[in-house]
Amino acid sequence: MKTKRLLGLLLLILPITGFVACSDDEPQDKVETVKMFISDKTGTYQPWGSDSPIDCMLVKEESESDYKTLDFQGITDFVYEKGYEYALWVEKRTLVNPPADGSSIVYKLIDVISKAKVEYEYTIKVDGPNPFILSSGGGEYEIPFTCKAKKFAEGSLVEDGYISLKGLRYNMGTNYGGLTRVVKDGEKVGFYKFVIEGIPRFNMKAAPVWYCGIYTPDADLLFGPEPEPIYKQLFEQPQTEGEDYYMNSVIFMSTGTFAE
Repeated sequence: MKTKRLLGLLLLILPITGFVACSDDEPQDKVETVKMFISDKTGTYQPWGSDSPIDCMLVKEESESDYKTLDFQGITDFVYEKGYEYALWVEKRTLVNPPADGSSIVYKLIDVISKAKVEYEYTIKVDGPNPFILSSGGGEYEIPFTCKAKKFAEGSLVEDGYISLKGLRYNMGTNYGGLTRVVKDGEKVGFYKFVIEGIPRFNMKAAPVWYCGIYTPDADLLFGPEPEPIYKQLFEQPQTEGEDYYMNSVIFMSTGTFAE
């Protein structure tokens, strides 16, 4: 009888033991400590199911060469302040079972290694006169220019070289219908060109106004007086005489932030 009871207990314990052993073999989240850098500049990303991009941080791990986008709440216990760059120790958890609408990687702040106030001194150099004089007959023109900047962290110069227009503000306008664009000039960082499309011969009662202004990221171009530009390029297309070429004034203005 005792032998039967002992055998029954063993048969009862074995399935339980086997279940525990199997649970120990289940995949676990991978947890590691990594050094992460947070840029003073911000980026944008488009959430799933949304048509509108939203602002976010630009981050990279120490082993990565390029910054990637991450939501402002993407690092638990970390509060991002614009205009500063950071070095952090973070816990990086790679989830075995990530949520269907979320990332497979989550971050949590361990410690702030450094936080530095960053400021820039921009220089726009144009390969042409200012104002630039177009032919009275109109036509298309390309005017090369470059963007350079000195980067200061806590008042000390840390970088000096060509830089992207990304994040800088612009204001373009004309009152007679010409078209102005800014496009990249090749693949080099910081090289651009104004593309000007002047209208055919014209004659206006008022003097034409035509310009492209480039401003710092925090410039307020919507309210109050015009802020001081980093650079403002003026264009002129001489008018022609004669009523045959008269056209009504066309007001055109474009204000925004450079995307690249």
